[in-house]
Amino acid sequence: MLKLRLRFIRILILIAVFLALTRQGIAVDKTVSTSVNITASSIFSAEFYTDQNVIYSTTIPFSNVDPTKSMVYPVGRAENDGKSDTGVVCIDNTGETWYLKIHGSFSEGLPENSILYYFSQPWNRNTGAQTGGTLTYAADWRPLPKEPTTVYISGSGDTVNTPFGTLSTFSFAVDPKGLEAGRTYTVAITYTMTNEP
Repeated sequence: MLKLRLRFIRILILIAVFLALTRQGIAVDKTVSTSVNITASSIFSAEFYTDQNVIYSTTIPFSNVDPTKSMVYPVGRAENDGKSDTGVVCIDNTGETWYLKIHGSFSEGLPENSILYYFSQPWNRNTGAQTGGTLTYAADWRPLPKEPTTVYISGSGDTVNTPFGTLSTFSFAVDPKGLEAGRTYTVAITYTMTNEP
């Protein structure tokens, strides 16, 4: 009987050891979590851009305008020099179509159509290629309008153009016919980026 008891105790010990070893092999997971809140801001901006080929921003100087010429360029500019007078970078992440407009406010006495501008296809600064948007008019010299006039409509490649934006460059010239000698004229040129046509 003692042997039977010892055998029974051994079996219980083996069962206890087996159960202890089996429990250690069972995986137990404890997880915790965190949440991330993201608020993206809307970007819709226009700013001046200059480099070695876009040479002015807020002031474009025309001095000693030669009245015998049909078109006079700003100081430091010449016909077909590969440069532009101003650059406007438009940046947008809304995914909506945007419009670039231009107009001038002219000082009194400045003959109508005496300020001309040239505008051609803008550049996507993210890709380094021309944009796929639409020019309102073919690239050519045109009189600076007195009312806000759309010159560019964004395309699918620049409705979201972060981080570097779309670069629109403008060149200006003066038609000196009718200008009075010794008089100073001013024109305030406004560039508007808008989502309204």
